[in-house]
Amino acid sequence: MIEAHLLFMLILKHVVADLGLQSQLLWGQTHKKKFYPFGGHAHYFHHSTLTFLVSWIFVSWQVALAMAIVDHVAHWHIDYTKHRVNEMIGCSRKDKIWWWTATVDQLLHFLTYYLLVIYFI
Repeated sequence: MIEAHLLFMLILKHVVADLGLQSQLLWGQTHKKKFYPFGGHAHYFHHSTLTFLVSWIFVSWQVALAMAIVDHVAHWHIDYTKHRVNEMIGCSRKDKIWWWTATVDQLLHFLTYYLLVIYFI
């Protein structure tokens, strides 16, 4: 049962970080199209910090830290890849295909949480 609770908390965390924090604190500043941007890593740091805090409720701080690092790296590469694909095909939020790349992006993030729970718990 711990797995289901942790997965649910990671999904809630994702919504807060991806929609709430990103839109309020980093709007227009994330520069995720570059591999080493400050703004992108600020966003990924929100994710990894919240992953650490949420996971620490259920596991040791060492395991929570490992989960947070994996989440940071995974989120970085998923977002970077989505932005590069969107740039290569020349789409933006007004295009229907953008919403499909955003859908794949979100599915990959949720898959990351599922795999974190499966691997670490």
